[in-house]
Amino acid sequence: MKLNPARKKEGRKSRRSPAVWLITAAVLAVILALILLRPWARRVALPDSLTANSVVILDGGGRTLAELDSDTPRSPSSLTKLLTLYLILDDIDSGKLALADTAQVTVAEATTLGSKYGLTPGQEVTVEQLLAGAILNSGCDCIQVLVRLSAGNETAFVERMNQAAEELGLKGSRFVNATGLDASGHYMTARDLATLAFRLVEDHPEYLDYSSQATLTIGGLTFTNLNKLVGADPRVLGLKTGTTTIGGNNLVTYAEQGEERCFIVLLDSATVNKRFAETQELLDLVLGEVA
Repeated sequence: MKLNPARKKEGRKSRRSPAVWLITAAVLAVILALILLRPWARRVALPDSLTANSVVILDGGGRTLAELDSDTPRSPSSLTKLLTLYLILDDIDSGKLALADTAQVTVAEATTLGSKYGLTPGQEVTVEQLLAGAILNSGCDCIQVLVRLSAGNETAFVERMNQAAEELGLKGSRFVNATGLDASGHYMTARDLATLAFRLVEDHPEYLDYSSQATLTIGGLTFTNLNKLVGADPRVLGLKTGTTTIGGNNLVTYAEQGEERCFIVLLDSATVNKRFAETQELLDLVLGEVA
């Protein structure tokens, strides 16, 4: 006996319906789970009064809360030292360098261009003192000694910096020196600086042991933080200041309040003091008023 074609088609449809419904339900469940579990980042509206030409704000998980001209390459000034110090801390972690290691300062290192802590030729200093001088005082003299201890010379160290930039995903950055002096072909983007700051705190939280101090004394040497927010705003734990003729007035900041964390990158603010005031204004937007 032949089946009625209409009944045959209807029969096939009824047998497949449970499977279709199960698949549909599973897909909807996955979509709902993604919506509920995905850590959506809230957005922050930047004030119109900001003078900085490039801005990036990340939350504690590295998600972008706000950005302005974040992919324009700029001279990063001493913010370059964030990568230099990241690599030096790598060396300490690997055992290549130790905090107690010592070195004698050369004439070239003591008289290098850029901001200096004030090392003198022939002075014997430890790696920890050099770290403090580079992080708090932005000492190019300290950086040059660390670079020599790590790689023998700045050229070799810069090659390592560019390799590390690729590994860290800093796609808009290129380096020709380890200190951040304005130079042709030496640049970073605000996005890359935010990424680097996030990785620095994640991979080397010991950096904050130095950058969070307004003043610090190690082995008879006293270091004073150039970041005016450290000590004045309890939320701020560093990270780095930077100022050059071409790069302008720059600041990368890491801050905590309660369970909240954030990273703020300001590049090329109108004045040295504006970078601090504008960062504090953004901190209030992201974290709320000082608790």
